[in-house]
Amino acid sequence: MTELTGWKRKAVLLFASEKKLGASHVVSSYSKKSYADMKRKILSEEEVEWVENSDKPRLKDLSAHLKKVKIEFIDKPEICFYHATLVVLLRRGYKSKETYEEFEKLWETESDFLLNNLSLRWIVSACDTFVDHSPNPLRSAILLNVSTLINTLKTYETEKFLRGFETVDDINEKNVEALYLKHLELYQGLTYFRIGTDDTLRNMRTRYEAFQDLDQLAASILLFVFEKIQNSQTAFALIRSLHKDEKSKWWN
Repeated sequence: MTELTGWKRKAVLLFASEKKLGASHVVSSYSKKSYADMKRKILSEEEVEWVENSDKPRLKDLSAHLKKVKIEFIDKPEICFYHATLVVLLRRGYKSKETYEEFEKLWETESDFLLNNLSLRWIVSACDTFVDHSPNPLRSAILLNVSTLINTLKTYETEKFLRGFETVDDINEKNVEALYLKHLELYQGLTYFRIGTDDTLRNMRTRYEAFQDLDQLAASILLFVFEKIQNSQTAFALIRSLHKDEKSKWWN
């Protein structure tokens, strides 16, 4: 790999420094706040500053980007925004070792609260952060399942939207009956889900549960996300609504 020199190197270093500029001030602003304080504190609309170019996924300036992110947490406990701040700092490479240690401590201490107050978007971001930074390969491997699960879900939901089937009402009753009767071929040796008796998802959940003896935190996050998508407007929920067999059910 060619080493950058001259103005190119200076440009890269400048861009990298701008991405982290003000990070130490952000971290210090939370130094005197306990988790309990941040759980009690609810962010109000008056505390949020609206920024230009808020439609862009990421803003180079750290302060502006965090202001944009904070909008998502109006009427949510401050600890949820604090969690998002740690994720942003880690993605921008700010003191990765120390920041990750705080991120992991937050999850080890407040996992139940975070799972019940963060959106799936931020739970998945947390899992990606564990995968990227955890020194524990088992934890990374378990939580990679969450990202894989949600990215697969987003992919087929996007396909469904592109094809014009925006609601679960658009189902063909003849196809439903056909999937009750037998396994239908899909491609590459795969079959469609056999509605009513298929135990594929039940077996997958059982394998997820087996991780609990190895890493309780990672397994609890994985199982929480898996359960969450059974109760949202997803293909999982649609198939669940048609499933009949108690022995092979995959939800609580």
